[in-house]
Amino acid sequence: MTPNSELSAERRAGLAAVAGFAVLTLYFTGLFPPFGNPNELSRLEMVFAFVEQGTFRIDGAIPVLGDHEDKAVSGGHFYSNKAPGLAFAAIPVYRVLRVFFPPPRSASDAIFVLLRILTVSVLCVVALARFAARLGSAKGSALLVFALAFGTPLLFYGRSFFGHAWTAALLFLAWDLARKREERAPAGGAGLLAESAGLLCGWAAISEYTAAPLAMLLALRVARCGSWRTLALFAAGAAVPLLLLLSYDASCFGSPWVLSSAREAHRSYSELAGKGLFGFGAPSPRIAWDLLFHPARGLLLFSPFLVSAIPGFLAWWRSGEDRADCVFALAAVAGFFLLLTAYPNWHGGWSLGDRYLLPVLLFAGLAAGRGFGGPQGPPLRLLGHTPRVLALASPLSRSLFAAAAVFSAAAHFLLTASWSHFPLDVAWPPATGSLWFLQRGWIAPNLLAPLHWASLLPPAALTVAAGSLALRAARPFSARAFIAVPAGLLLLAATLLFPPALSYGTRLWRAAVYGAYAGLDPGREELRSVVLSASTPLEMRQAQGAWRLYGR
Repeated sequence: MTPNSELSAERRAGLAAVAGFAVLTLYFTGLFPPFGNPNELSRLEMVFAFVEQGTFRIDGAIPVLGDHEDKAVSGGHFYSNKAPGLAFAAIPVYRVLRVFFPPPRSASDAIFVLLRILTVSVLCVVALARFAARLGSAKGSALLVFALAFGTPLLFYGRSFFGHAWTAALLFLAWDLARKREERAPAGGAGLLAESAGLLCGWAAISEYTAAPLAMLLALRVARCGSWRTLALFAAGAAVPLLLLLSYDASCFGSPWVLSSAREAHRSYSELAGKGLFGFGAPSPRIAWDLLFHPARGLLLFSPFLVSAIPGFLAWWRSGEDRADCVFALAAVAGFFLLLTAYPNWHGGWSLGDRYLLPVLLFAGLAAGRGFGGPQGPPLRLLGHTPRVLALASPLSRSLFAAAAVFSAAAHFLLTASWSHFPLDVAWPPATGSLWFLQRGWIAPNLLAPLHWASLLPPAALTVAAGSLALRAARPFSARAFIAVPAGLLLLAATLLFPPALSYGTRLWRAAVYGAYAGLDPGREELRSVVLSASTPLEMRQAQGAWRLYGR
């Protein structure tokens, strides 16, 4: 294969990974009716209330879309307890959709699926495409894009109305625009790029409050690499969403300085928010370990290819190229990780993976692309010149990375093929949750859902095709290490064959969720079986409680 054809193969494979990501955000609805995820409901009700009822109060939206615990209370009225950035962006989109759709009657109506697609999903696809463009045609770049797109929670949250993937996309695109400004200066349009970068950065801060330190880091990077005028333009752009937030807080909570999280309606959330600084205390080594290795959430257990970001930052610094971006990305990833180690609710309740870490995923990806590098690697183009150190330079390195990427993509495909919202005590949910549900016929709602099991074949084929193109472009592999690629699948198979044991309470939860939301067990036979197996007084009390709530 000639050098030019190798570059073309990398570009095509990277584009295929982005296109596959986009198709899957459309293919799966992201909903599990009649279940309404509180995180999504809270935002949807804010959008519904503002457009349909002319208020940010969600009192009137709750009877229509459903009650939940993610509420704030002020002046005797309920509001969303979420940072409002995503809802602000969704309001004009919803207004347009209402021209073509009647008022929704539930949170699973088609208008809300389209709303998610036209906000969260579109922005995530654009961010992933820009990430791929920044990597260019460097050897292994398509494999890295595939791993991030299919082997992390980015795809699942890119097809959900959560704020995490949305915020990750905003931050990366803000950085990308800041880079474009530097590439074009002193050409025309540089000022508009700086303002746009600030706008996206500020919008990220009001979409997830924990992103505010990341926004400030990016502002420092802009100040370091630009002029005072550039920083002023960036700040002017960021001021727009910040002023929106201040106006919203003053209107809903009586002061521009009072956030929705300070008015939590749910007692446990209110108690957490009242401790430390908005619920954050001192960094905890235990939480740091759990963020990386917890059997239900651990980042490096579910996406082991990301371990390459650790040597990747070192390789990036030693290369001497793009030092400002190396410092920014490292400070963003390490600082954000340290911040979350101080948050007792780090696990995020019922969720998939470490969702709170998503805002820095793409910045970690920039480093992961250098993690197994060497001076002979083809160039990774970030800013108009060609760094000499690129990841995945050796055949053995590419093989090991490929094995980890294959494992990660297969695990996440299984995780999201059925119910995907797991509590912390469901250890290794691909085996103990997803596979268990799939064996009982519960398939994640999708465009071909009437085909039942067969509806998973198109997304599986698309994932395999995208991965195959990326693996082919990343060749050659070491002859001795080539077995590492099927080893990724064999490792996942081993975890499925020998799953960890679940507690009695967790088995109750699993059977209860299946009976309540799958629509496949109207007689609650699975739950009845677990209830009847109770053998201790504690288990019997748990069984009685579960049957009262879900045994109908």
